[in-house]
Amino acid sequence: MKIFSLHIITLATLGAISMSSCINSKDAYEKSKLSGFVAEQTKDILAKNPPKADLSPVEAKISAVDMRVEALDANNKKAQEVVNKLEDKLKTIENLEKESKSEFERSNTSVVFFNTGSAVLSAASMQELYRWKSGVDKAPTGYTYTININASADKSGPQYVNNRLRARRAEAVKKFLVDALGVKAGINVVTNQESFSKTYLLDRRAIISVSVK
Repeated sequence: MKIFSLHIITLATLGAISMSSCINSKDAYEKSKLSGFVAEQTKDILAKNPPKADLSPVEAKISAVDMRVEALDANNKKAQEVVNKLEDKLKTIENLEKESKSEFERSNTSVVFFNTGSAVLSAASMQELYRWKSGVDKAPTGYTYTININASADKSGPQYVNNRLRARRAEAVKKFLVDALGVKAGINVVTNQESFSKTYLLDRRAIISVSVK
């Protein structure tokens, strides 16, 4: 009798557990369906009304970068203005320097004359060369220059004689400048000058000038 009762209790207990399991499984299924429905609804809602990301931190950083870029642009603009002013000043200085060199060259040109068929420097020619050298030395510049000697002869006489005469005249001037006046600058001699004047006296000459390097 006791065994029978125990059996019935056991069956009842198993039945209850089974029924409870069935109920739990159904609840879980219903919850799963509900969860899926909610998920689908949420998906549709998100699709129609996507959430807006908070971009304010990014926008703040972008704004800060823009401000730095604007500041850099302003500094670059000011720097460029300074550079432009300096370049203008340099151009002005270069032009003044160029004009100064040209004036130095124009102001230090001289001419000495020779007698017909002669390459001998007269006292007047020596005095003129001394005056020219003094003027170059006293010029308020420190330019490095080359001395040019352009010797000429008139049209009288054979050409080969005039060629030698021009060379001798140039050499006479050069020798006086170096030996008598102590010139240290380089000297460039030109002896192929043509006659330019109808007056033979003006063609019997040597022109002394300077070229600034």
